[in-house]
Amino acid sequence: MDLLIRNWAGKDRAFRLSLGGVMDLEEAIGDGINPIYVRVVSGAFGVRDIYHTLRLALIGGGMDPLSAKRLLDDQFDAKPYMLHATVAGEALSALITGIEESDDDGSATDAPMRFSEVSQICSIFNVSPQDLRDMRYADFVNLVRGYNAGSDTKAPHLTEEEFIDVLNRYEPMEAEE
Repeated sequence: MDLLIRNWAGKDRAFRLSLGGVMDLEEAIGDGINPIYVRVVSGAFGVRDIYHTLRLALIGGGMDPLSAKRLLDDQFDAKPYMLHATVAGEALSALITGIEESDDDGSATDAPMRFSEVSQICSIFNVSPQDLRDMRYADFVNLVRGYNAGSDTKAPHLTEEEFIDVLNRYEPMEAEE
């Protein structure tokens, strides 16, 4: 997995989950990586899902284990859990699906929204793929405004045509049997 850099707990921090980190995460939670991932990105997470994902991703990103634990103990109740779940979900998504490459240096504020950004916004608000498909464009714009109001990361505005393009790419996950 590539290194994920996100602003969390007041500054840019590196997050990475490797095979060893995943094995430690599964042991700490008592569940497999896919159910942990699904819970975190769907908003149906437990506190341990977020805490251990962030702790192990910080360690994988280069922070020593004691500093990672201290930082989490200090910061966890300082912000809403959903903000922590966002970063944990991004770390898990980077592991499971990879990090989308940006077409530019990241400085453009009017760059089109990437699929991963829409997916993350939907997971924060617990919006399923079908809910997104049923959503009116104006409701999606309000959803993005709500996300931007409560997040350090700002999602760009989508035109109605771009929203339709996202809908065409946002396919529901097939249930495993």
